[in-house]
Amino acid sequence: MALDRLDLSTNPYLEKHLEFLCSWVDDLAVEQQKFQYFARQLARQDKKSNAGQPRPEIPRRMEGLLIANQIQAYVDQMDRFTGDGMGKLYLASGLHQEEKNSRKEG
Repeated sequence: MALDRLDLSTNPYLEKHLEFLCSWVDDLAVEQQKFQYFARQLARQDKKSNAGQPRPEIPRRMEGLLIANQIQAYVDQMDRFTGDGMGKLYLASGLHQEEKNSRKEG
């Protein structure tokens, strides 16, 4: 039915996407902590100037890049979905205002 398109309930979709988004942001934070740890270890070795010690292993950047891209995909989807929802709310508000004005006149 045409009125189904005016359904204003977006909560379940957005709630699920926010849960996924939070999970991916947590994963990205873990990846960034790995890089911070690596940088601290490298700085300590440089201060000590121990040429005989092996350098710490460089963390792979691909995981962080994949996570960042996944986050961007969720944000884009939520942006499109909420944009549609805002359009529906604007339309519903206009219809409500028009109805209110016609009652005042009648």
